[in-house]
Amino acid sequence: MIKHYGPNKKVLDHIEKITIGKKVLELGPGHTPFKNATHFCGWEHGIQPIDASKHKVCNFNDEPLPYQDKEFDFVYCRHVLEDLIYPFRVIKEMQRVAKAGYIETPSPMAELKKHIDGGDPAWRGYHHHVWYVWVNENELNFVKKYPISEYFSGVQEDNLKQFLEKNSHSWNTYFLWEDNFKTKLHQHGADFYLTQNYNEFVCKTVIGQAINTTDKFYAAI
Repeated sequence: MIKHYGPNKKVLDHIEKITIGKKVLELGPGHTPFKNATHFCGWEHGIQPIDASKHKVCNFNDEPLPYQDKEFDFVYCRHVLEDLIYPFRVIKEMQRVAKAGYIETPSPMAELKKHIDGGDPAWRGYHHHVWYVWVNENELNFVKKYPISEYFSGVQEDNLKQFLEKNSHSWNTYFLWEDNFKTKLHQHGADFYLTQNYNEFVCKTVIGQAINTTDKFYAAI
């Protein structure tokens, strides 16, 4: 199947349009930095073509961002939070240092599909990711991607493959925010039990909410 690792063009064009002329911080720029970013911050300098004077190093898991309050007009954070053991500190820091921003992660739909990571491993989603991330009622939601996900029943691989091929925008979770935003952490023992209804929670509740909000976001931009 065609794999949509890169930014969705329609979404990227929209984010570029609303950040023209602004002071923009990108978190975790990787090899393809955001076109309108003026400053960058990541866990290492890496090899990306970025002016070192505009790039600062920070461990997002446990260090504050090395910037002043509301120093930036906008913060761009694409495919970073799902990798972090503890993403909630940097989420608070984003709201501290910027007036608005954009967050993108792989969608729960992509994280449920086998054979999509590099090398086509027979595991669900990107094998190094920690979280399923989605938007519901204007909140950014997280639930742990527990290893038991590999044994979910009821996931129709062919149907999921066809869905992602037909709806390429559904590979990602998209979230634009201004001023501040809320997050919601779903946990074992409070929202589900791993051996009882975690399967149903992810495959029905999470996927249903994710598809609905992703479609609405994509149609609105």
